[in-house]
Amino acid sequence: MRLVTRTCAGLAALLCLATPPVRAAAPARVELERIEARHAQLLERHRPDLAARWNVRERHPEVFAALSEATADAHVRMLRALLARAAALPTDARTDTLRARLAHEIAETAPGGVLRRDALLWLDIVAAAAQAPFTRGPAGGCSRTHRAALQLRAVPEALRGAALMLKGTPPPGASSFEARITSVERLLRHELPARTEVCREPRRLAEFAEADTLAAAALAQFRRLLVPGP
Repeated sequence: MRLVTRTCAGLAALLCLATPPVRAAAPARVELERIEARHAQLLERHRPDLAARWNVRERHPEVFAALSEATADAHVRMLRALLARAAALPTDARTDTLRARLAHEIAETAPGGVLRRDALLWLDIVAAAAQAPFTRGPAGGCSRTHRAALQLRAVPEALRGAALMLKGTPPPGASSFEARITSVERLLRHELPARTEVCREPRRLAEFAEADTLAAAALAQFRRLLVPGP
């Protein structure tokens, strides 16, 4: 009986020693999920191109709001704060991926980053923003049409801000820039309108048509600002 008692006590002690790491892991996982969720919100709002590339999906999709000269530095500070929190977590594949993504976005947004010197990247951003409602979020036809209109409304301001951020940088290569512009124009004028045909609400369709027209006009203005004609 004494041997059994001692054996049980020994097993209990071993279990007690194993418990603290399990308990310690739980707060780290919660913190990781919080950082991931916050970063997902920021990606959906400011960098829908990266959200699409990394297959980041928000439960409640954010409305596109492009970064600008006025907001880019604050955004970098926020990303660095998230990276500092992620750096304090135990290392595993998931945490490493988050750290790498945050570092990548910081490099692109900080002074000297491609966000401040690559016009083609900006075309990728607005194209991703325009397509996001049709690939993520609720699938209802008119709901998607409404969300698409909200995204497109932000495109003119995004391209105006982009032109300011790109001011003073060398103009993009004419052929590659024109090819990308043509691709985004086709998206705005043909592909996206075709995706709204499932909606039968005249109000939503008119809302989308107006936003789409303004976005296409802003794209043409972006072309004139970056590659002026003779």
